[in-house]
Formats: sequence, structure tokens, C-alpha cells
Amino acid sequence: MATSLCSFALDFWSTLHAENLSVKRSPSPTPHTAPRNKSKHSLLEWEMQPPTQPIEKDLNKYEWYIGDYDRHEAEKALLLENTDETFLVRDCSTKSNAEPYVLVVYYGSRVYNIKVRFLEESQQYALGTGLRGDDKFNSVKEIIDFYKYVPITLIDGKDKSGIQREQCYLTHPFKWRKRCFLP
Repeated sequence: MATSLCSFALDFWSTLHAENLSVKRSPSPTPHTAPRNKSKHSLLEWEMQPPTQPIEKDLNKYEWYIGDYDRHEAEKALLLENTDETFLVRDCSTKSNAEPYVLVVYYGSRVYNIKVRFLEESQQYALGTGLRGDDKFNSVKEIIDFYKYVPITLIDGKDKSGIQREQCYLTHPFKWRKRCFLP
């Protein structure tokens, strides 16, 4: 059963991959080259450009995206929903370009907050702290689509040993706009 489920997931992911929903591994390091034929002054201006903003266009069209809500409101909403594998994406409260969003997942009567990092160099997104795994995605939607069919590993941030882990799929998008109990 597990082998056929894995085969199904791999076959399904191959189909998704063929539809431009690609997950990319970290590329080999490439040397940085500055633009040629520029004066010192224009090179300085080029180097002083602000970092690229992690702008994810049209996230508001997805039912799982709730925007600028704090961690406690999101956790309370998922706890009240009380359905395993329910998830949402919210803006990160630190308002950081490097960590613009948080994936919030309810599983096993607990809520997990997973950072969504924006990798400026590759212009892609990745989950977590970067200490485990290096899957890269071209959009937040690709992250969600991937973990609908491949289990996401949930790690208890309070467990310093890192032993307590759960796995689940992103099955039930939390439909924030249909809730009337939150502001």
C-alpha cells in the first residue's frame, strides 16, 4: 500500500511538474559578475539598489491566504476549526523581505507556524529555517500545491531535540473570509 501510494504521489507530482509547477533544488554556486562597461559611479549605484521585494502577485485570490493577521488570531481560528490538515498562509508579523509569509497548519490538536522564506538570489521561496531540506518553489501557490500531494513534516519548535515530528498533507484550506467570528 505504501509503495503504491508513493508511486501515485510521484506520478502525480511528475504530472504537476510537467505543468510548470516545478520544485527546484539549490543550484551550484555561480560567481557574481558586475555589469560591464559601467563607470565606478554607476557600479556603486547598481550595488546600492534595494534588495528585490518578494512580491507574490494576487495571493488575495486564494482562499487560504488571509493577509495581515497576527499569529494568535490565526492559531485561534484553526483551533476553533479543529480539523486536521487545515492550513492558511498569513503575512509574517516581522514584515521582513527574507520571511514574508507564514504557513500555518493544524494537525493533531496543535498549530504549527512554518516560515516561508524568500530567497533573493534565486527569486524563489522555501519553507522553514533552511536547516533541513532545500526545496525551492517559484511561488507560494506552488508550495501549497506540492504539499497537497506530498506530506509536509511538522516539527515542534519547542522541542529542542527535534524528535517530535508529524507529517500531514495540506488538505483543507481555511476559508477565512467566510468566518464571521473574527474582525
